Amino acid sequence: MKVKRNCTTGILLIIGTLMTNTDSVLPKNRGGRLGRISKAKESITSFFTMSPQTYQNWKTSTLARSFNKAVGFAPIVKENDVDKLLDLLANEADLIKLGVYRKLSKLYSSATTWESKKKLILAKIQATIELVKYYGVSRNCPKAKLIAAQGMYYVHICKKLFGEEKQGECLKKQIQLYTAFVFAFRIEINRFLRFFLNRTKRKVDKYLPDDKAIKFLDTKVACELKFLQDNKNIFLRTAMKLYMSTSKRNRFNCVKELLSFQDNLKEIDSYPSEIHYLLARAYGLQNNNALALDHLRKARNEKVVDSKTRKTNIKVQAYYEKIYTRVYSIPTGRR
Repeated sequence: MKVKRNCTTGILLIIGTLMTNTDSVLPKNRGGRLGRISKAKESITSFFTMSPQTYQNWKTSTLARSFNKAVGFAPIVKENDVDKLLDLLANEADLIKLGVYRKLSKLYSSATTWESKKKLILAKIQATIELVKYYGVSRNCPKAKLIAAQGMYYVHICKKLFGEEKQGECLKKQIQLYTAFVFAFRIEINRFLRFFLNRTKRKVDKYLPDDKAIKFLDTKVACELKFLQDNKNIFLRTAMKLYMSTSKRNRFNCVKELLSFQDNLKEIDSYPSEIHYLLARAYGLQNNNALALDHLRKARNEKVVDSKTRKTNIKVQAYYEKIYTRVYSIPTGRR
């Protein structure tokens, strides 16, 4: 009953949106004043009889693009090469990534060989990882959960395609999907979640020992725990250590570990502004404000291409202000 009610509400919302927004993309050379009812009727009728150019304008309008991103119904991209589609996933805007995801689904459904299916299923899981990050930033929790569930189903298919002996890449994508969801919604990283992540990581290590992407995720989780603990007072830090358990992860040098990944961003599924931001926070905890500011300035100059890089840029700006005022501002009451 609830699903039916939500569906009806959604349909009414779409009709209402068309009634109030179609005029913004239709030709504006009409004369005369129409009543509200006749105007609404004309707007809906015009929407279904509009010219191809007007329809194209409507399809690419701000309203249409926002709606497509919210529901995941984006135009399918024309590219057919899987490697180029993966490049689009890594470097293009959110709506294009949605179009890539739909394209990969279409290519997978028409694939005829096992090798092509293997390559495409890994690409589809990578697309779900990117979309989970996007929907996490945009706070679209229902859609993020749906995409994450689809990603887990693709992981299941991936394991079947690769078989028991060669499922390392599938497990690698699985743990990347887990951590993407965790960081997207700032889920508390407690000892139980760490146990779950570590169990999956041990499975990956059997197939892909010393994989850099997995090492980076492990380092990122450990550093986020360290940042979280060191920002609390001594009583909260003690309580958190008891709750999360104490391990060598809480004692290692985040700066040293993170520096080893700077030249392998594509391999570890990261981007420049993220690694610079993590390094800046690590240097900040060491009270090395000069190097923290240096990495923050580098992060500010990196490209902003999608929601996740935009969100990181906002965090960088806020942390830059915090460190800069700490170092260069004159304390209140002094001259």
